This record gives sequence, structure tokens and C-alpha cells, in this order.
Amino acid sequence: MKACRHTTSNQYGPAFPAPKRAAKYSLTFKPKRATQMSSEELDTLIAIQNQRPDAPFRKLEFAPVSIALTAREDGTQLLINRQPLGPLPVQQIGVYLRLHARNRPEQVFLAEPAADEGNWHTLSYAQALAKVNALSQWLLNQSLPAEQPIFILSENSINQALLQFAAMQVGIPVMPLSAAYSLMSKTCGKIADLTQRFVPALIYAEEGERFQTAIQVAQKHAPHAKVLCHRPGPITQAAQLNDAFATTPTIKVDEAFNKVNHDTTARLLLTSGSTGSPKAVIMTQRNIIASGVLWDQVWPFLKTQPPIMLDWLPWNHTAGAHGALAMVLRHGGTLYLDDGKPVPKLIDRTIRHLREIKPNVMVNVPRGLDMLVAAIEENPEAAKDIFTNLQIIVYGGAALSTQTLLKLEQLSAQATGERIPISASLGSTETTMPATLIWWPPQILGTLGLPAPGVEAKLIPNEDRYEIRFRGPNITPGYFNDLQANEKSFDEEGFLKTGDAVQWVNPNDPTQGLVYAGRMSENFKLTSGTWVSVATVRGHLLPQLHPFVSDAVLTGHNAEQLGALLFLNAHQIRKRFPELKDATDPALTTYPPLLEQLAQGIERHNQNYPGSSTRICRALLLDSPPSIDDNEITDKGYINQSGVLKKRSLSVKRLYECKASAGDCLVCN
Repeated sequence: MKACRHTTSNQYGPAFPAPKRAAKYSLTFKPKRATQMSSEELDTLIAIQNQRPDAPFRKLEFAPVSIALTAREDGTQLLINRQPLGPLPVQQIGVYLRLHARNRPEQVFLAEPAADEGNWHTLSYAQALAKVNALSQWLLNQSLPAEQPIFILSENSINQALLQFAAMQVGIPVMPLSAAYSLMSKTCGKIADLTQRFVPALIYAEEGERFQTAIQVAQKHAPHAKVLCHRPGPITQAAQLNDAFATTPTIKVDEAFNKVNHDTTARLLLTSGSTGSPKAVIMTQRNIIASGVLWDQVWPFLKTQPPIMLDWLPWNHTAGAHGALAMVLRHGGTLYLDDGKPVPKLIDRTIRHLREIKPNVMVNVPRGLDMLVAAIEENPEAAKDIFTNLQIIVYGGAALSTQTLLKLEQLSAQATGERIPISASLGSTETTMPATLIWWPPQILGTLGLPAPGVEAKLIPNEDRYEIRFRGPNITPGYFNDLQANEKSFDEEGFLKTGDAVQWVNPNDPTQGLVYAGRMSENFKLTSGTWVSVATVRGHLLPQLHPFVSDAVLTGHNAEQLGALLFLNAHQIRKRFPELKDATDPALTTYPPLLEQLAQGIERHNQNYPGSSTRICRALLLDSPPSIDDNEITDKGYINQSGVLKKRSLSVKRLYECKASAGDCLVCN
């Protein structure tokens, strides 16, 4: 196969952003289709760029940008970071805990809110290691089969972290589950399904009473599974965690520790299920360690500035497990567990903790950053506390609106005189975190950056975008107990099929990076044959409907016009319209002043994006939130487009039967 290989690099100084214009870059074999942003999207991007503050970026040391791109005759592109991944320094992540317990024994490793408001319950590295070794011995005493995981049902806690480290350091895989499966579901149906599929050897819950139904459902399908609780309550057969902590470690812990190697399974993390039933992703010690080395190489400052982080991200997802918990452990930092989160009733707790702790690294998801910006705008005095020590903000998991990115730069510049670099990343549970990212001060807001060290990306042309696939030491070897998924998920060259689509900002200058273009499975055609990029349109629409709409699902499969089902943010609506304080959710959908606000927002969107594949011609206000039981929303809060369209097929039908705006339906001329 003929191919042409080119390289480009851009050396940023240790404290300086990239030059305004990078060197030109050309491809010998150009794609057969236009695989870059549309003129409308570029115009919007340029308009945003012109609003960015002039303040300098915070002075940090970043790795240089140096990539190699091979273009094949069929339009496929192979993209690799020319900085190879460094050697893996340890055999397993448990080595880091032992290292820090020896070198910085009194350093606080983990902290969680104490029972008395305003205080923290803390655990040092030395204390953590002692408890982990005791718990490892207790686990070994149970003779748990290594091929069966430990199910963790409850939320983040110091106890959960200790259990995870105790199990992983002796070769027992852990499978943390979303607490929503136990607490938000009326039937615990997913607990039943997962128990039947993966047969846990041990089930852990912090509180037996809160998780009683889920434990009973799990035991029904795995009757031989043992149960461990911090506070067993009505689960009388459960072992008590404090008794396990009292176990005296023996030489067997070290023997099991030394048998763990790079290929040992550490965690099993479930996919979000946004495109089907969750699959259990195998996370080996190699995957987790490689991810840590990757971060060190792109951000050398982490070696001299151990991360101080506040984390609400659940550890059943890679951003929390590897972007927060594992990152702090690797560098000997401190992780504060947040009892707040980006939801209306709890965001104030998060803001209070941020102001107190003043973290230097923030890992979040778009929803969290949206609410952070809104909270700071309501209380500007919080900005200085939050941004004072902050070195970098990292987000992933979904697209973040350019408006939120712009506001974060503006707010940090106003508070500190410097802009905080904001790093986007593209990855999935299967890539550990991340696969691509911006590791330099971003020239352009809203891009996904480029492949990280050690990661190879394959870009396959598909209509006006590329399907992106990955290969590298941070990529999972496959799915647990799922041969069919393994056969479908990797191509003939060993690249993981992510199902994500991307485009170049500028194909002639790859250093400007990639932009997200949606899920391949979510995009659809109108009857005109025009493709709709769901993620792109949704990302442009939602800022125009803020703060009244929490999410949108696009409609128009085999239809002439593009439409939208709108999930309302009832809290914000009642806040902005006090007269609706006692109104029911269905009553909100027909309130004329609200409908007028939404109609104006849709009109603004349509003026910016008038094309048939971007213009919203009709919208329906939904009177109930998305349901986790009906697979409309994942536990991370991500909308399952296909699940909503299936569950609300009658709403879609009614939307297209509307001839004019009436009731909860908007028809836009």
C-alpha cells in the first residue's frame, strides 16, 4: 500500500503558549471527502476566539507537540505522537502506596467530609497502607476465586478506596458499580443482570440498610457470594469492615503482591451503556500504569507539584478511577472526596469545598464545568479562591460548549490575572484515560487535541468526518466474559473501534488538533440524504436554551425536518419564574413565557446554523425527566439518544403531527 509519511512539531517553551500560527502542513494524499469543520462552524469558532481574554496563560511546563501522520491512498490516516511512552516504572500500582508510605508517611492521602459539618476525616499514606495490608489478608483468608470480581455497590468513600487497593494489590479484580443502579432504580434490574453475567465472589456496600434491596437482589443470583459492609444493619450475614481491618497481615500478602504483574486484571469498569447494555472493560495493571506515565510526560509539572484534588467523579468510571484516584496515588498527592456534585441541591457544597481546599488540578465532565461557571457567576467572590492555585482543568466524556470554555478563561483571568489552561480529552472506558488531549495552552477553544504519547490513532473517512480508532498500552485488552464484543470491537490491525467521529480543524495544519463530531451510531440522515451530526447540533443548541433546558434529543430519522425533544431544567425554571414555584412539571411545558424564551433561543440557533442538517424546525417540551430504568440516561448523566427515541416514540410522532405552535409544541418557521 502506498503511503506518505510526514512529521510536524511545535516546541513550546516551558512557560509559553504556542505561536499564533503553526507551520504549514500538507498531505500528499488528500481525503476523498471534506473531513474538516464546516464554514458555519469555523465562523462560530473564530467569533469565539475574538472574545478570549488577552491575559497570559498560567506558567507551567508542557511537553512539546510533535506528531507523525501517515496518509494512505484510501484516505485513512495514521496519527502518532512522536514522543514514545516512557518505561513503566512499577509492576503494579500498589508499589506507589508502599513508596509514599515510606517516603511521606504523614502526608494526607485521602480525606472525606466528617460527620461534624466543616471538618474532614483524613487518612495518611502510612495509615492507608496499614489498613490496605490488613484488608488484603482478610480477602486472602476468604479464598475468593481470582476469576470472580468484587462488586462495590456504594458511593466513593475512603473505605471503598482501601478495599479497591487491598484487592488489586493481591490480584483480585474489583468492579465498582454505579450507586444509581442500587438507589435510583426501583427494581435494581441492572444489579440482577450484572450479577448473573459476572457472578461476584464478594459484594461490598458501605451501609447495609441503604443498599439492602440491591444486596438481596444480587444474592438471589449469586447465592455463594460473601457480603462485606461498614455498617451491616439488617444484613445480618455480612462481615463487618472494621473486623477485616483488624486482621493481622502475614507473608501471604507479600507473596500475592509479588505475583501481580502488568497483565494482571486490576479493575473491571462498566461502559456507560449509552449505546446498549453495559460491558465490563478489563483494566490491567499495564493500562493504569501506562496512563500515569502518559500524564507525566505531557505535564512534567506533576512531578514537582503533587496534585491536590477535590473529586466527585464516581470511581466506577475511568475519569474518577484513573484521572483522579490513580493520579493522586501515583504522585503522592491528596484527594478530597466531594459530598457535593453538579446537581442543583449539591453544587453549593462543591463550591464551598473548592474555596476551602483550593485544588491545583481539576478533573471534571462538561456538566460539572457548566454548573461551576453558573455558580461562580452567581457568587463572583468565589472565583479567586477556586482559581488561586489551580494549574490545569481537564475534562472529557462529552463535548463542552465553547461558551463555557470562554467563560472559564474569562473568570480565571479576572480573578488571577492569568488564564487557566483547559485541556479537553477524547477517550472512553476502554482507553483508561485519555487517548487524545490538549496538553498545551490551547490556541483554539473546543478541540480534542492530539494523540497522547504511546497512543496511535487511525482516522477512517466516513462521509464528512472520520471514525477514530486507537491502539496503545493504555487501551484495554478486551471485555470480561464477552467474546462476541471482543470480536467486534477491534479491527484487523488491533485498533479499538471507539464509534466516535472527529474532524480536523484544519487538515493542512494538524497541530490545531481534532474536533469531536459525534457518535457514529447517533448520527442520521434526513430524507434529503443530508447527514445530521447529533453531537455538533446539540452542542450548538443547548447554550441557546440555557438555563431552561438540561438536555435535548434530536429527531428527524427518515423525516424532512430536524426536530428536538427538550428535557426541562425544572429547578432553574422555577428559580427564574417564581410564579411557577408550586407548579407541576407538566404545567411547566405549557407556560407561555417559558415557551417564548425557548422559541427565541431556537431562533438564535437557527440564525447561526440555517442549514437543513442544523436548523431546528420543531421542538417538544417533555414533562418528565429521563429514566435510568428505561435506559434513557446513564449513571453519568449522559443521554442515551436511541433509548429516549424508543421510549418516547409517541412524543416524536406527535411532534411531527404539529402544524403550528400549540401547548408544549413549538413549530419554528
